[in-house]
Amino acid sequence: MNYFKSAEQVLGSIPTLKKALENLQKREQRLIEQGKPREPGAIDYNKPFTDSHYVSDTLNELLELSECSKNIAETQRKLAELENIIDQLNEEYKKVVVLWYVEKRSKEAIMEELYVESLTTVYNLRNRAVAEFALLYYGASALPSI
Repeated sequence: MNYFKSAEQVLGSIPTLKKALENLQKREQRLIEQGKPREPGAIDYNKPFTDSHYVSDTLNELLELSECSKNIAETQRKLAELENIIDQLNEEYKKVVVLWYVEKRSKEAIMEELYVESLTTVYNLRNRAVAEFALLYYGASALPSI
């Protein structure tokens, strides 16, 4: 396994995970709103209390809400884990990783932000930052890849 390449993929997934978390939270809210009790005017007292159709729908809604909540928790856990590892990088590497992978800035903007005069230096900093991230994330297994 190429841990360097894998670390790049993990870092590149952070913005998408953040968007996914927002979408999951919106879906959870929608499911909660959808499942709220309805106004009593819709009740027909001539019919039995419930039928199997409504029970089945309710169970499906609860299962969907449960799955959504589980996905939110897992996404939050993963983002916190990645942010914790990024926080362990030295300040220069942390800045490169955030600008490059999280904020998706242009290489020229990263050059200006880091007060660097060549793209080669930016790429070298990025390579060292990703290598350190890979070591912190994957441990000793990443050594041959960096």
